[in-house]
Amino acid sequence: MSFVVAIAELKGAAEDEAPALAADLGATAYDARLLLAGGTPAVIRTTPDKALALDLLGKLRARGHGAVACDAAAVVASGDMVSMRRLRLGETAVTLDDRPGESLPYAGILALVAAVHRRRQDTDVQTKETKLSVGRAVITGGLSFTRTVKTQAHASTEERAGVLYVFRRDGATPWILHEHGTSWAGLAGHAGQAGQTRAPAPSEGENFRNAVRLLRELAPGAVFDDRLVTRRATERAVLTALPGKTTVTTSSEAGVDLLAHIVAMWSARTRPFR
Repeated sequence: MSFVVAIAELKGAAEDEAPALAADLGATAYDARLLLAGGTPAVIRTTPDKALALDLLGKLRARGHGAVACDAAAVVASGDMVSMRRLRLGETAVTLDDRPGESLPYAGILALVAAVHRRRQDTDVQTKETKLSVGRAVITGGLSFTRTVKTQAHASTEERAGVLYVFRRDGATPWILHEHGTSWAGLAGHAGQAGQTRAPAPSEGENFRNAVRLLRELAPGAVFDDRLVTRRATERAVLTALPGKTTVTTSSEAGVDLLAHIVAMWSARTRPFR
């Protein structure tokens, strides 16, 4: 079990908070500033000690910060959320064409948290090739006519994809909307405040932005937060090794999931049901 303490809203400047935070953590002011440098939400401490986490939470709130704490096990991974790959916007709720009978009323949406998942893949491939070598034959007196040539190639790919976390007031499993791989047919003909939406649009990005805009209009009681579009999150690297091929995949998805959960927790504290 691991408990996370974070600041969702910082009172004052990071420079002013750093000395007090350093004293709380038993760290240097420089280390404390690093924790706050990326902006909020900022994860301040992760610990298996619940009492320690609650003590730190109390100190942060006493200084006026918007702080929250949670059990890391309560954070739902985006891969386990309800995917809105085939969404349909109704008058009072979102439905999913691939999940008949399941719906999410707009009035039941607590927070819409826009974010970006970043993924990088680095691959090294080593190949061995046997070639005929006249020079080697001369050197070895005809004992060997071939030589082994080793080559190594490196390739990198980077992906950046928008997502919208949809957190529910009832605390049930969140829904998530992906910029890529989503069918946008369910937006067709839906009129928002800006007029008729012509979907699908020419690009996934435009359709995604249209969907976010419409959800904000249809769920006016929900908090909208887009800090995570530019906020950098902790990235995790996974190494995959096969004969002659090594791949390192680095993803921010898990880190963004945690930050989005923190934003939703803070939204629940600051925005009562309407």
